[in-house]
Amino acid sequence: MEQTTVAIIGAGPAGTTCGLLLRKKNINCVLIDRATFPRDKICGGGLTPRSYKLLSRLFPDFRYNYNCVHRLKLCIEGEQVLDFQMGEEIRIVKRRKFDAQLLERYQQQGGTFINEALTGIEEQNQKIIITLQSGRQIECDYLVGADGANSRVRKYLNPHASHGILCMEQYGPKSEANAIVGNLSRFYRQGYYYSFPNESYDVQGFGDYMTTPQMFRKVLRDMGCPDEKPLGAYIPQSIEYPLRRNIILIGDAGGFPNRLTFEGLYYAFLTANHAAMAISTSTPFALVNKQVFSNKKIEEYAARFFYSEIGLSILKFFCKTTPGIITWAFNKAMG
Repeated sequence: MEQTTVAIIGAGPAGTTCGLLLRKKNINCVLIDRATFPRDKICGGGLTPRSYKLLSRLFPDFRYNYNCVHRLKLCIEGEQVLDFQMGEEIRIVKRRKFDAQLLERYQQQGGTFINEALTGIEEQNQKIIITLQSGRQIECDYLVGADGANSRVRKYLNPHASHGILCMEQYGPKSEANAIVGNLSRFYRQGYYYSFPNESYDVQGFGDYMTTPQMFRKVLRDMGCPDEKPLGAYIPQSIEYPLRRNIILIGDAGGFPNRLTFEGLYYAFLTANHAAMAISTSTPFALVNKQVFSNKKIEEYAARFFYSEIGLSILKFFCKTTPGIITWAFNKAMG
């Protein structure tokens, strides 16, 4: 049986970030993912200012490709109520390339990557034994679940954990405006339509608590989008599992995407950093990540109000009468 200090399941941004940080601390780890990279990933691909600033602090010399976007258009019930230049750019990445670049960086730093699926988790004598599809077994002191919405590690901790909301996307023609577009509606169940322009096409999507393929198609047609091949993925929106000292969930696997915007990359980097800190200092992840858990509760309350009919009415009023307040609040939240 092979041995390592840390086994990380999932080679997306959360998993590779955690692996890179552990490598910096000379902690033995192995990164495991069933997907062959580069691979497609359902995601608008928006790196907010606080996301790319955190990434830059963690890996100052990491370079990646992105489309720089300064303009945002906000609609309510299909009516444009705001069109403004953001204080700082949002960087739109193609997740297929971005994730592969992070994984390549991890391997360049000497990190071990295994391209296999996880099939089993077992605990023996304060150790964790994972079994891969080939029958290969690895014993570790820590198991980090960074395997997304359908996390096998989260299912091990709680077999009945919710998948979250269904988000569906398509790749449409690139618009000339090079602007992020969002639409809110009282008919959406705590969600929104969005369009993110990357370097070569627009990622058009919709997600709420009642998303269906039929609803997705209707929303996009209402927004004037041509029919393209749809893709779908879940975004976890709750933390429904026991916190363990030696089994840590990060990124989407841990239910950390923002409850208001569904943005997940910032919390992927942040929780990965917290996991590496917890492991390297033998501190419980629950303690290192305490503020993030608290933020999730605040975001849940904010989302319920923001997406309510009253919340949308207030937002529309301020967009039309004092748009400066809304742009200031947006820039503050993104930065």
